Amino acid sequence: MGSATLLDIIGSMLVSGILLLAALRMNEQASINTFESQANLTVQQNLTSIINNIEWDFRKMGYCGDPNAQPKNFMYIVHGDTSDITFVGDLDDNGVLDTIRWYQGTTPIAGTANPRVRMLYRTINGATPYEANLGVTQFYLRYFDTNGDTVSTPFDAPSTVKLIEVTIRVEPTSLYNATYSDTTSNFSVWRETRLASRNLQAR
Repeated sequence: MGSATLLDIIGSMLVSGILLLAALRMNEQASINTFESQANLTVQQNLTSIINNIEWDFRKMGYCGDPNAQPKNFMYIVHGDTSDITFVGDLDDNGVLDTIRWYQGTTPIAGTANPRVRMLYRTINGATPYEANLGVTQFYLRYFDTNGDTVSTPFDAPSTVKLIEVTIRVEPTSLYNATYSDTTSNFSVWRETRLASRNLQAR
């Protein structure tokens, strides 16, 4: 009788241990799923925020609230490169032309687990840049003329650019137990091939 009771106790302990391990694994997986879902949601929100700001600025390219304040034969793109653009536009609709620069940093952000993330900068009239640590791993620009041909970069004050293609890649700044060796998941890419102000021309 004593032996049977002891075996029952040992058996119960084994079953309880197995159930406990299963519960712990389920809890860990639930935590991973929650973390990754939140990371993906953050990526989508960050991407939307960046797109809204870029579209707002780029649509103002070459625009001025006071037509008489626009110099003739003025080039509204001051400088263009694959990850750096400076252009002129009236952001406040007050008749005063502003100089806007968008560019991506070249070094990883300290304290960010993802080594591919770079700071995205926006500068207005040469003031201190606005810094955005939103998980941007790629900010890539291409420029096209009226015929759809690519304009070579870097350039200064071109009269031929009519269309700009912007590619944004956003990744989570941190993932659960991640090594960031996988470049095919947990990111969003946005590309707009006809992002250009109707005012983008020499006057």
